[in-house]
Amino acid sequence: MTPIKLLIVEDDLYNQKAVEKIINNHFQEIEIIGKVSSVQDGLDAVETLHPDLLILDIHLVGGTAFDILQQSKFNDYKVVFMSAYHEYALEALKFSSVDFVFKPFDINELIIAIDKAIDEIRDESYDLKIKALFDNINYQNKNKKVVLQGKNSIKVCQIQEIIWAKAIVGGANFYFEDGSYFFTNKPLRRYESILSSHAFFRCHPHYLINLVKIKEVMFKKNRIHMSNDDEVAFETRRYNQLISALDANDLN
Repeated sequence: MTPIKLLIVEDDLYNQKAVEKIINNHFQEIEIIGKVSSVQDGLDAVETLHPDLLILDIHLVGGTAFDILQQSKFNDYKVVFMSAYHEYALEALKFSSVDFVFKPFDINELIIAIDKAIDEIRDESYDLKIKALFDNINYQNKNKKVVLQGKNSIKVCQIQEIIWAKAIVGGANFYFEDGSYFFTNKPLRRYESILSSHAFFRCHPHYLINLVKIKEVMFKKNRIHMSNDDEVAFETRRYNQLISALDANDLN
């Protein structure tokens, strides 16, 4: 079997050695082809060595990981990001379903992230995730995109295209402005944690709604009339939280 070629791009020499040790101890199928610490050295190594996989610190000598991704001519590789900060970038990564590991990193978390990246090498949808990542870095919050992971495909959409979502057995359905829906085999709670800071509210254990898309809250019927004319149930005990959320977003 042809080994997977790995390039480590990390400006902390201790972390370089720690990652190298983890790779050597746990991944016989991976060959470390280089260790560099700067954006320029990373670009040079990518162009000359053609890695299959990068372990990439976000903050580097001479710039950031995104400089390498944007400037490299050879881009047929997958990425595991590492970072101790840069919250804007980590939020963008989370929306785009691209893996990252917090520093100081947990060994098991890094192993899991590398395992997933190895799977991504055979995933044709990976390019869509990277494109969504760049869009999220460049766009303002109102235009931010989220990657919904389906069983056999993914959907990349702007968050404000989503009207509401419903937890079902095996995952969740997301409903959109154009009348379509998409099934994701990930639990609704995973997307709730991503979307809650962007005017989404869990009005019921089974339902997540976009507050911007509410037409009317019908208290007596325990229903919320959405912009696509769907009616979504809410729990009475969450009514005050719902009104507070609307007020907080200047939507009431």
